[in-house]
Amino acid sequence: MNILTDTEAWGLLLGALTPWATSLIQQPDWSKGVRTLIGTVTSATVGIVTVLARGDIAHAQTALTTVALAVVASKTFYDGLWQYAGAGALERATAPDRRSGW
Repeated sequence: MNILTDTEAWGLLLGALTPWATSLIQQPDWSKGVRTLIGTVTSATVGIVTVLARGDIAHAQTALTTVALAVVASKTFYDGLWQYAGAGALERATAPDRRSGW
């Protein structure tokens, strides 16, 4: 398997990195449901863009697998790593009450 030509691998990799981008949008005072919805929509969008960029939209199985991998990787990596490696701090740093002094 060559990652440069494997759409699913790109979806998995980009999904694992998505929580960092999502943490710029997320706010600590939002409800868990809203935060989950934002995270899911963002990671699904990353999966869809990956499929479109790779030109695999005509292959339904590849497209659905890539989107699912992006969503699952995003949630798994956030819960297992990024939450403790600074994504939570980034959320707090970009909160409106913190930005008001800028």
